[in-house]
Amino acid sequence: MTTLERVKRVVGEVMRVPDGALEVTARIEDLGESDSLTLAEIATSLDMEFGIRVPSEDMIDARSVGDLAALVERLLRTADSSRTS
Repeated sequence: MTTLERVKRVVGEVMRVPDGALEVTARIEDLGESDSLTLAEIATSLDMEFGIRVPSEDMIDARSVGDLAALVERLLRTADSSRTS
């Protein structure tokens, strides 16, 4: 399962939207109520799914499912490089 597929599944679970219905360009705010608590819930779920910490301040800039996937991939690369250093 790709990072994008996993992010779509997490977002779908939190927002109660079938992940098959989520497109990479789907805007988080268009999926339902996306207040700070919802964004924190998505961040926590991503933390658990990927074993990384997704900072809340980075969640604010992620407008779409694709943005979230790109954020997670960047954080995974950062985590990998810090483990090998």
